[in-house]
Amino acid sequence: MIPSPPPRHRLPHSPAPVSWQDEPGTPDRPPGPGFWAVTRHADALRVLQDPATYSSLPGPGELPLLRRLLSHQDPPQHTRLREHAAGALTAERVQRFTATAHERARALLTRALDTARATDGVLDLATAVSAPYTALNLADLLGVPHADRRRLPGWTGPHALEDMTGYAPHLIVHRRRYPDDDLTTVLAHNARLTSDELEMLVPLLLTTGLAPMRDAAAGGLALLAEHPEAYRELRDGSAELGSATEELLRLHPPLLTIRRTAATDTELSGRRVRRGDQVVVFLATAHHDDQVFTAPGRLDLARTPNPHLSLGAGPHLCLGADFARLQLRVLYEEVLRALPELRLAGPVPASGSGVTDEVASLPVRAG
Repeated sequence: MIPSPPPRHRLPHSPAPVSWQDEPGTPDRPPGPGFWAVTRHADALRVLQDPATYSSLPGPGELPLLRRLLSHQDPPQHTRLREHAAGALTAERVQRFTATAHERARALLTRALDTARATDGVLDLATAVSAPYTALNLADLLGVPHADRRRLPGWTGPHALEDMTGYAPHLIVHRRRYPDDDLTTVLAHNARLTSDELEMLVPLLLTTGLAPMRDAAAGGLALLAEHPEAYRELRDGSAELGSATEELLRLHPPLLTIRRTAATDTELSGRRVRRGDQVVVFLATAHHDDQVFTAPGRLDLARTPNPHLSLGAGPHLCLGADFARLQLRVLYEEVLRALPELRLAGPVPASGSGVTDEVASLPVRAG
């Protein structure tokens, strides 16, 4: 069971950088076993970089399907499979998406703006732009056939994992029969990968590339809408978009937590952690560590260095980190070009999930 923490970077009680948190039951959820909350950047990095001590294997009570995902494997199997995927997701393949991403973002923005100006003057950047933009980019990267793309919105719901692991074998068979210039084709024709291994890789790319990218894109735009001076700096060129993208990722990580299980008795920041204990890294809290980030609550578009952990760290550093940064940078460029001002037209409701940092809606003025 993945713990559901409180919103953002606050915990019910965190008297120490590593603190035990009980998991009382709720009307729709049984009590959990409790977990160690890791809130300091140095401790978070230690956990994420040490898979021998802090395992990614699913813990007791977690979905058996998780065992079929690369993200829930440990070295050496994780290392070998990751190398195959990284070899397919080359820098050249990522860069080839630049023009397509620009065209897609521009087309979605144009359509949303035209609709808004013909109606009430409000467009929802989350549902009308960032969600379809990131989903269709992923579909292109993985070679999801156009006839199947109607499934994408449902792959961020409560049964997303089951749906995507069920779909992956069909996609693999399709791309073996009809190869194209996409990641699934490359992996499906890799003779060194077994069918079981492929069925670990493809669902991982779907799960990590869909909802997290959607949430990162909308979250960054929400921050800019809440900080009009920062938006103006990007518009007039006094702030650089590369460093700004990293800062937006720091303040709005697409995942709020990363879970590990202690593989052995150990000690973390003076706390005795027993084998089998759940250890949960709170990313937003680690990103507010004033020992690492000066004025951590401030949006600083020029912040450097910016060692945020939003794309992971250690062996499980996001495979598609370059693809993620490309998508975000392109989307922000097109929004800056299309909207002289980014003015909120209503509240920005969050999903209420304790695991992802979804922006459910981002209503802004069309101008």
